[in-house]
Amino acid sequence: MVAKYHSSTSKKYCMPQDDTNAETATSLEDLAEIISSSMSRRTTRFDVPSISPLADVRMPDYASTVIVPRQQSSSALQPCSDYSPYSSYPSTAVNSRAPSPTKELEDYEDFNPGPDRLKWRLASGFFALFVGGWADGVTGTVMPYLSEQFHMNSTLSSSLFAGTTCGVFTATLLVESIMGCLGTFRVHRNERSFFACVPTLRKKTAFDNDFGFSVVQARFLILVIASILHSTYFVMMASQSSFPVMFVAYIMSAFSRMLLSAPLNAYFTEGPKQALGYGLGLASMGSVISPLVCQSIIATGVPWYRFYYGSLVLSGLNVFFLAITFNPTASETFRDRQKALHEGRKRKGEFLRSGCSSPVCCSNDQSTVKLDLASNAQSALRMALKLPYQWAFSFFILLYCGSETTTQGFMVTYLLSVRHADAKTIGYVTSGFWGGISMGRFFWGSATPLLTFTQRKYVVHSCMCVAIALHLTTWLVKSTIENAVAASLIGLLYGPIFPGCLSMATEVLPVEVHMVAMALISSFGSLGGAIFPLVAGTILDAKGDQTLTYLTVALAAAMACLWTLFPSRIPSRPMLD
Repeated sequence: MVAKYHSSTSKKYCMPQDDTNAETATSLEDLAEIISSSMSRRTTRFDVPSISPLADVRMPDYASTVIVPRQQSSSALQPCSDYSPYSSYPSTAVNSRAPSPTKELEDYEDFNPGPDRLKWRLASGFFALFVGGWADGVTGTVMPYLSEQFHMNSTLSSSLFAGTTCGVFTATLLVESIMGCLGTFRVHRNERSFFACVPTLRKKTAFDNDFGFSVVQARFLILVIASILHSTYFVMMASQSSFPVMFVAYIMSAFSRMLLSAPLNAYFTEGPKQALGYGLGLASMGSVISPLVCQSIIATGVPWYRFYYGSLVLSGLNVFFLAITFNPTASETFRDRQKALHEGRKRKGEFLRSGCSSPVCCSNDQSTVKLDLASNAQSALRMALKLPYQWAFSFFILLYCGSETTTQGFMVTYLLSVRHADAKTIGYVTSGFWGGISMGRFFWGSATPLLTFTQRKYVVHSCMCVAIALHLTTWLVKSTIENAVAASLIGLLYGPIFPGCLSMATEVLPVEVHMVAMALISSFGSLGGAIFPLVAGTILDAKGDQTLTYLTVALAAAMACLWTLFPSRIPSRPMLD
């Protein structure tokens, strides 16, 4: 019967006819009953009501396409799955072998990059943080030459740190919105390119576009763009144009470093537990090595700005490594596309259940529902700002970075004026302090997988208490050697504090705010590194260099007291209100 029907009526079905003979009407009625029974059994898939049999039907050739199976045992016609999340009606085209997108999505929901790709991504991320520390650590070495060449006083020189703070806070406020834009892609764009999917930044509507969001794509693009922006810092500093150019260079450096560190820190916290400690340790190692290299170059008679030209080689390698390793794989791109399709079907089903045939508002045919994919970023920022723990972690890092920057920035001045140290050798105290921080962070990265949440908290607290004792020895023991060794040991004990705080924040705060939480915490650290050295300099100018220890001891004690208020166990449910 099916074969007969296929041979006699397929042409009549595809082309509307005015012939009204009884045989044609009967065939079309049978066809309508078949379609009705087929669609009624698929109601849960398309979420549409069943169709009643029609006595007469006129179907234009563009409405649907029906392929009748040739086997006698074949069941009723099966409509294929509609892969467009925004089509106004379900297709009746047949493809009985079409895979289930929901099943494909489930197969890739738990996808993780292979161990080889993970290792290379971690390595390139570590190198990016090293380059950031390399650029940040050389400021103290070149500052005397900058002041001499551009005739800057102390106040004008300190404004460069204010530029760093401006860049950090600007990046903190924009990082989530930038990632929301860069992660946008077309669901049905199948071609592959170096950029997985070029982001579309124009206004998005429900019918003429179908968009999804990819975290992997957003991370890849923001890392590449930020690393390119960071290279402009070396170019502007090497140009030695003027003080305003240097000020903009410091803003650009801080802005790009924050755009790099926010997704990288979030990526490290989702990977191996020791990754974050190693990354921050390498950043500190960059701050240790760059002053030594720069000072060695200047000692040979090479102008200071040549150091920045040489640093462009590291910056170029950084861009290359990030572009190669974080480029989304085919599996990651496919998973994100399937996820976007799944979410589109859910939205379509909700609109159909609400009585509308499309996302267009029934009361106003001209209005459309805008798919604002950046709203999640804004809601994450608002959610983070409402969390008490977010403010507690941010204020703690503000105190920590203030203590760290004040100690390493004024310790040499303190030893020269108060302990009468040798000016030819005392400069290595700063390198010892940063070297201690690097070793402490590497140690923390190795020990983190072996410690529980409670043990990690108590280890960090113990480091703070011992650091307070060393600050007191710097104050009370009148020995240059002891004070220099104490400075290095303080750096060693300060090493685990910053990564330990970030690790605790990722386990206490909701996962929805991890990205923006990392950025906020880092920005408050930059603020502390700008405010407290300024306060210390003002006090030292007014009361003398011997007052430095009054501030460093007070900051270390405040850190230890605030740390005791943090939880010793992971909260069962993060407080979102």
